[in-house]
Amino acid sequence: MSDTNNSIRVYLIDDHPVLREGFAKALEAEPGMTVVGQAGTAADALREVQSIKPEVVLVDLNIPDRDGIELLAALRVQVPSAKLLVLSCYDDEFRVAEALRAGAQGYLVKTSELAEVIDGIRRIASGGAPLSQRIAGAVVRAMRKPAPEGTGGLDALTPRERQVLRLLAAGISTRETAARLTISPKTVETHRVRIYAKLGCKSAVELTRIAVRTGLIEA
Repeated sequence: MSDTNNSIRVYLIDDHPVLREGFAKALEAEPGMTVVGQAGTAADALREVQSIKPEVVLVDLNIPDRDGIELLAALRVQVPSAKLLVLSCYDDEFRVAEALRAGAQGYLVKTSELAEVIDGIRRIASGGAPLSQRIAGAVVRAMRKPAPEGTGGLDALTPRERQVLRLLAAGISTRETAARLTISPKTVETHRVRIYAKLGCKSAVELTRIAVRTGLIEA
């Protein structure tokens, strides 16, 4: 382990324990880098980071108990001094742009070499904004692209509406969605109407396409 007084303090968030543990060991072996904590859920991460105060938080967006974009926004509030570096399987322009708007200062894809991730951690810790080469162009296109007329995109949805969207788009029934979120089926239907209006959707198929395109669910 590196000298913690002079090391970059890194916190890992990933729901795959084998991958997370392996990555933690690789970072611990790297000079000038210390893993100060790790979590497999958003709840655990948000409970710990405030007291640990890491310099860099490496975030996987595919977390089971919370939407990844919501997690980034929550981390930005909990530890405003930390640099948020996304390491995700999602590489589409919509998801990347959303992550950056939510507070991420860098974005790398999971197909990156270990050396690229380590370099990204060092760069973001020193004020840089690392982006995987394969998504850099997509980010520029997404930032330049205007939102479709009549819709504010996913940014217009509340956290609860995002949760409902993710479940409905994944084919979960209204009744099961209500049970999972501890709300009534009528409330789910109210959220559905609002989601359709905000996103400009006219069918469940279109809703699912948006959810897949933006990375809320996997194809």
